[in-house]
Amino acid sequence: MRKPAGILVLLTAIGLFLGWSIGTFFTGVTAAKVVASIPASPIVTEVSYNRSKHELTYSMLNPGGMPLSIVRESFVFTPGGKSKEKGYVVSDIPVKVTLPPGVVTKVVLKLKPGTEKLEVGDAVLATFTYVTPLSTDLYTVVHPFKMGVQKTNARTKTEKGGKK
Repeated sequence: MRKPAGILVLLTAIGLFLGWSIGTFFTGVTAAKVVASIPASPIVTEVSYNRSKHELTYSMLNPGGMPLSIVRESFVFTPGGKSKEKGYVVSDIPVKVTLPPGVVTKVVLKLKPGTEKLEVGDAVLATFTYVTPLSTDLYTVVHPFKMGVQKTNARTKTEKGGKK
């Protein structure tokens, strides 16, 4: 028998490598399941106003691993300088919109019938109430929209060369 200590070291190294590989696999699978089961808050990626239908269309992304269900919408209208319409509140509009995970979904918010079309400067503060499959708790996402105003990035570029 040649070098029994070498064979023992080789078998120990193979055993450690196999144990590490199997443990890493099961830990990774479990971690992936946990991350996928964490519900995330929807993110409004874009808002557009359809003047002929008098409605706002919100593009909402669900970045989580579980579907979310929007169950209610509410909004507050605040007139701008060019609008003749008075401010108003429409609350607790029941809806049923499912936001699948990882997908951008269009959610339509119909403005109050009989009111004027939006003018530049008019603002709508929309609140979307949603639920997750894991609980019966209600969560909300609030998004402000101002007609005719481009959303700007809060970050500013620094000048080359740093501070003066």
